[in-house]
Amino acid sequence: MKILNFFVFQILSNETIFLGLVALLGLLLQRKSFPKVIDGTVKTVIGLTILASGAGILINSLSPVVTKLNQTLHVRGVLPTNDAVLGVVLRFNTIAKDTVITFLLAFFLHLLLVRLTPGKNFKNAYLTAHLMLYHAAFMNVTLPVVLHTGAFWTVTVGTILNALYYTYSPAIPRVISRPWMHDVSTLGFMDQVGSILAHFIGKWFGSSDPNQDADNMKLPKWASMFRDNTIVLFFLMPIIFVGIGIAVGKAGIQSLAGTGTGAVNWILWLILQGFTFTAGIVVLLAGVRMFIGSIVPAFKGISDKFLPGAIPALDAPTIFPYSPMGGMFGFLGSTVGCIIVTFLTIIFHSPVIVFPSPIIMYFDGNVMGVFGNKAGGWRGAIAAGLITGLISSAAVILFYPLTGAVYGSGLTWSNIDYAIVWMPLMYLLKFLRTLILAFI
Repeated sequence: MKILNFFVFQILSNETIFLGLVALLGLLLQRKSFPKVIDGTVKTVIGLTILASGAGILINSLSPVVTKLNQTLHVRGVLPTNDAVLGVVLRFNTIAKDTVITFLLAFFLHLLLVRLTPGKNFKNAYLTAHLMLYHAAFMNVTLPVVLHTGAFWTVTVGTILNALYYTYSPAIPRVISRPWMHDVSTLGFMDQVGSILAHFIGKWFGSSDPNQDADNMKLPKWASMFRDNTIVLFFLMPIIFVGIGIAVGKAGIQSLAGTGTGAVNWILWLILQGFTFTAGIVVLLAGVRMFIGSIVPAFKGISDKFLPGAIPALDAPTIFPYSPMGGMFGFLGSTVGCIIVTFLTIIFHSPVIVFPSPIIMYFDGNVMGVFGNKAGGWRGAIAAGLITGLISSAAVILFYPLTGAVYGSGLTWSNIDYAIVWMPLMYLLKFLRTLILAFI
């Protein structure tokens, strides 16, 4: 019994070791060579360890400032960023274990649904493993709040909902992008449903004139540097931290920066915290890349054998090359939209202050800009980024209180599909539960 307890509660309940074993099994089933099996397994484990370390840097840099803001203004300050919020979830051992179980079951159920569902448009293998993991975490913190479920039903309902989403949502961008992506791949980035919104926003606000295409415009060469998310975050995060600091006030931040001889100026301290947060993102993304580079081949080998002819649903950066400048215009529009929401939540004394999200602005903004530009040129790209940025940020006010153990951490999930799919669905499930209980 001691050996069994050790294996179940110490080994399988540790998400890093558990996923390492999954990678090991997947590679062995594909009969990979011994060096490749070791390489894939080790890099899965170390990738997740690096990911957790990066998340720790993010939390340690942001948490003191957000806590001060909450105490000073009596609000809940929150920064929507998927990567960082996973680090919060992983600190809760039981939720972390259930997250991994949901992640794996949803993936395999997704493969089964793709195999059984007729129609070319639905033959898509969702391979963005880290976002599947983030979304499994989302389910395991929100469903207990919304449906009052225990671990078994949380994992069961979360698995079914996730598998349905992974299976059917990639068909939307696949159909929309067929004229320019030619069914090489499709989008798998929690923006699938949002892509159709960006498409129609581009049509409504833009022009189909080829001369209006953002990629046909000549822009200064220096603007190309903002295609690197590290450069973007380097300039953006200190601004966000200084903005939070000004809302808190000099005295509150100076108490964090230190007092007396050798104390760091409060503005400089905020700027340095912004740099630290950026470094945390870089570390975290390095872990994500290593994790994806190891776990995806294990999953892809299974999906290739099980789903012949299916195309992959992949991460946001795979969309960027189809319209680099359209993506840039979408990023600019999304940035403006997120900043507007931040100011409005402060001005109107919202109980939740939403800070500009680097994920929404950069990654979502680029994706929305590509789809907006393809439908309506540069004006469509800006409008798609602006409107979806507004929606994504504003929706956080409503779904952040539903995030259970994560609520109050100062971090939450981002991406447009959380706003237009999962937030409404969670409130619908909450309403249905209340309605059913009223008739029992």
